[in-house]
Amino acid sequence: SGMFLCRRFTLIELLVVIAIIAILGALLMGALGGARERSQRAACLSNLRQVANMHLLYADLNDGIFCIAWDPKGNQWDAAKNYKGPGILANGFPGSTSATREKVFDCPSAKAALFFNKRWSAQFAGFGYNYLLSFRKQTDYPPNYRVLRSGAIANPSHLTMLADAACFLSGTDGRPAPTAFLYPPSSGTGGYADFRHAGSCNAVYVDGHTAAVSPIVERNSTSGGYTDRLGYLSPDDRSYDPEYKF
Repeated sequence: SGMFLCRRFTLIELLVVIAIIAILGALLMGALGGARERSQRAACLSNLRQVANMHLLYADLNDGIFCIAWDPKGNQWDAAKNYKGPGILANGFPGSTSATREKVFDCPSAKAALFFNKRWSAQFAGFGYNYLLSFRKQTDYPPNYRVLRSGAIANPSHLTMLADAACFLSGTDGRPAPTAFLYPPSSGTGGYADFRHAGSCNAVYVDGHTAAVSPIVERNSTSGGYTDRLGYLSPDDRSYDPEYKF
């Protein structure tokens, strides 16, 4: 019969093996996390393009006038007043299933990061529409609309139409929440651009081109660990105001 010798691991060798396994696990998790974020970023950009195309088509069908941000009844461009149904933009295309698909208005990264309570529907998922396409300033509201036609915009390649966006639910709550509107830096408040995609923000411009905007140009001062994530797309109103003078 043969004799089998069993060599025991020393404590140091065992710790080395555990450390190697931990490092490999961390590398694997990092790779998987990066792949997931790239997939979410691509899905977000695809949805953003589709929504932007609807806005452009809406303007074409309405004498060049963009979809209003919200109406006197409280309906918004992206969702009904109760957030449970399609909004003004989708209702501009009666019978269109693509316009009313709530997934089109959804950013996967926003849904994961922002939906910390059940008051928000999937159609209110963090794509912000440039408020100055409907009003002259952030404090304006219906019926004080800005009559703006797409053909009158001097720099459509610089003017933001839609972007990843978020606001703070309250002044004391440090967590961001979804918002349907982008407000300009002159407002001093958010709807902020949300740089949720590994430090970049998906944006689409009035001429239809898209971009991943980075880095954050101006951070807000709200606490809660999100000051490096929420901000504006330009240091002044140039990316927001259709009448900005370059």
